[in-house]
Amino acid sequence: MVDRRQVLAFRVRAQQLDRAQGSLADTAVLDIGVQDTGPDGGRWALATRGVDVTSLTGDDVVMLWTVRGAPHLYRRADVGAVATAVEPFSDADAGKRIYDAAKPLKAAGIGIVAALDEVAARMREIVRTPTVKGEVSGRLAEVMPEPYLRHCRPCDAIHLYEMPFRLAAVRAGLELRLDTSPPVLERIRGFRPAAAPGDRFELIRAYL
Repeated sequence: MVDRRQVLAFRVRAQQLDRAQGSLADTAVLDIGVQDTGPDGGRWALATRGVDVTSLTGDDVVMLWTVRGAPHLYRRADVGAVATAVEPFSDADAGKRIYDAAKPLKAAGIGIVAALDEVAARMREIVRTPTVKGEVSGRLAEVMPEPYLRHCRPCDAIHLYEMPFRLAAVRAGLELRLDTSPPVLERIRGFRPAAAPGDRFELIRAYL
């Protein structure tokens, strides 16, 4: 019989929370991404797994809007595989990921994956240099047609639905600059999606 103590010990070990020291290369949670909740949530998650985060820079990790549209940290060397791993499986799957933004697109006869590609293309044109999210959003609202846009009550402005905006960023080859609030988007250096995500990133596919 397995008791509570054994179950908790197994989970602690599986999550690598029992380590005194670790590296980015052998930190398993980075294969699915470390959600960066709050100002330093991602670094705390790595630090509790024994990673020295005091010298962590953008050369080591990349922050992307991926699972649930939330910002996640990944190893920079893995960015191409991650971009492929988070690709929607189909229009139906993409529609579920962007929630209420799918309805006006469908009504206009626009495929959801095609819509994400269109947003990504416009975003990449806009973000030629590091650009604050609000500016990207404002400029997108000027070039995207009505099915992509909504009235935002908190902002009292017309802009893109939030989830297509976030999920299109990776497709556009854009990352979030570390330690910026509001977020600053910039182009990923040498970005190229992988032909296939590879076995290590099948966990992301399975989750999605």
